[in-house]
Amino acid sequence: MKHAEPGFRSRKNSAVNYYQFMVTRLDGRDIRRRYSEYRALVKKGVAGFIIFGGDLGTVRSYVQKLQDEAEMPLVIAADLERGLGQQLKGGTHFPPAMALAATLKNGPAVDVEGRNARRVKASFTALARESRYAGINTVFAPVLDINTNRKNPIIAARAFGDEPRVVSHLGAEMIRVLQAHGLAACGKHFPGHGDTTVDSHMRLPVLKHDMRRLRRCELKPFMSAVTAGVKMMMLGHLSVPALDSSGIPVSLSEKAVAFMRSRIGYTGMLITDALNMGGIGKFSEHEASRMALAAGVDILLHPTEPDRLASYLAKMLVPSLPERLHRFRSGLPRMADSAVPSFERNRALSRRLTEAAISVSGGCRIREQPLVIVLNDEDQETGETFIRSMRKHFPGTRAVRCSPGSPVPKIRKDSATSVIVAIFSETRAWKGGASGWLMKQAAKYRQEADLYISFGSPFLLDHLGTVPRACVFWDADQAQDALPRVLRRVCAGR
Repeated sequence: MKHAEPGFRSRKNSAVNYYQFMVTRLDGRDIRRRYSEYRALVKKGVAGFIIFGGDLGTVRSYVQKLQDEAEMPLVIAADLERGLGQQLKGGTHFPPAMALAATLKNGPAVDVEGRNARRVKASFTALARESRYAGINTVFAPVLDINTNRKNPIIAARAFGDEPRVVSHLGAEMIRVLQAHGLAACGKHFPGHGDTTVDSHMRLPVLKHDMRRLRRCELKPFMSAVTAGVKMMMLGHLSVPALDSSGIPVSLSEKAVAFMRSRIGYTGMLITDALNMGGIGKFSEHEASRMALAAGVDILLHPTEPDRLASYLAKMLVPSLPERLHRFRSGLPRMADSAVPSFERNRALSRRLTEAAISVSGGCRIREQPLVIVLNDEDQETGETFIRSMRKHFPGTRAVRCSPGSPVPKIRKDSATSVIVAIFSETRAWKGGASGWLMKQAAKYRQEADLYISFGSPFLLDHLGTVPRACVFWDADQAQDALPRVLRRVCAGR
């Protein structure tokens, strides 16, 4: 006799709407044009949407129309690790997690009670209020990964740091604030994507640590999140032999789900990472979805073709009624908040946190008419705001911008001129980390450079050895504008 897989039962016992397990992509920039397409998915019973891009006002309006069409509240989610402005134009863009943690540094200690700690908490509150105003009720944050591998191509400054205590504290604090405002927070990427050198958007990473190490390090923030009452956890596309020796990604693994339920004691929602990622390994998107549901995962995130997936799953053995998912959705706010957040105050808060996070080390002396070399490993011009701010604070600043395919200037060392090398390389999905071109070009100026700057991960400067450096953590205009002010104070001895 053939037995049904765990969590499944014969199709003849019940009919299941497979759309109810899916949170599909919603492109905010096209929401007006594609509204009928999204409305059709709502009518088919889709669990909700993950929003990418768009204008705040437009998205807010059309998301509410979709909610009005739904029988029960839709999951309206977004990756908002850096605030609403990370996805929606008009929202506030906050510094990445590692920058927020850097504002708490007080020598070797971490000040979790001081002024900057209050500002960090205020940034979580601002994120919550702006999200509710936008009609978002589920935030795919915080990142609970501990970035212990400095060569990590996809986590880096997205993590609160490399110390379990700091990541656990700030992750739990973010969860409590978001959920106190009626949102569902989602901790990610269980059991920890920090000590990897592969971008799971591209391939399946392997986390080789044994269970003793996982409990001592990687699992601590997730256990703190459970204590904080986190409503959702995202399972990473990670092979973790300590949890499942078969090599099946945690996101699809019955053993990993059982570990979370029985050993961690987590009773909330489980969601896969995006199903269009290379981290699902050798499995097709359809097969990975079937495996995830069989393992006991509640939600399938970002299926490429929802209709085809629903048709495929309907031919398989079907899962039992997802009571946990129904309870979760029924507790989500359906209506956007009517109170308009204080966007100007939130942007001012973001600027203060951005400036407070910047660190300058190794000695910094900038002479008259400095030469700024901007190295950018993507095919786009950047650094204009930084150059403009440098010219304001250091009159006579000269600048040249270089990217792959463009000529890189040769520098003749001049004792009367400072050479500043500014490195731009955003941590981006599907990118696979900073390019070899960038690393090679940066190293060429090691003898001439008076200062290196990373407008991204601080680890981009590791290969340069001991050099004067400034770490800015991200490349938003407010960060580019803030650094020259900091440099002016440092050079003046203040």
